[in-house]
Amino acid sequence: MAYASACDVAALTLNLLDSSASFDALTKPTSTMVTSWLSTGCAVIESTIGQRGYSAIPTNSVAYGLASQANTYFAAWQAELSRSSARVAQGERTRADMFKKSFDGMLDILKTLDLSQLGVGQSGQTYSGGISISDKATVEGDGDRVQPRFTSGQYRNPYALRPSVNSSAS
Repeated sequence: MAYASACDVAALTLNLLDSSASFDALTKPTSTMVTSWLSTGCAVIESTIGQRGYSAIPTNSVAYGLASQANTYFAAWQAELSRSSARVAQGERTRADMFKKSFDGMLDILKTLDLSQLGVGQSGQTYSGGISISDKATVEGDGDRVQPRFTSGQYRNPYALRPSVNSSAS
């Protein structure tokens, strides 16, 4: 499911619709292609915020509008790329480049926000450890617990801790 619709993309890419009012089976790109790009853009957005521990953005969240706009820019970028001329000079800014830049900007905004304050649920909480010996024992006794990647002293240099052989106490 996407955060935006093909109509949202059509509003930004009127130059691709020729005389059509919206994307359909006869336009280039077709409505099927635009829907696919919206789905891909949604996956990029959700994987980006998912890496920060957030679930999908619900429609009642303040952040939904940001996700919708980013999703629209992604699909517009792909739509413009599908019709780009092969004669574009290297370094020349195209409409596709501008939509890509806009998408990246919106994604950066979503990455920097505390989405939990905007009504987005968190998919998992990070646990950093307990403050007491009994809490540590409880956590270590949990057989269903995911083992940590790092341990205390894992990268300690064993030679740095050895007293020098040639040093003598006076």
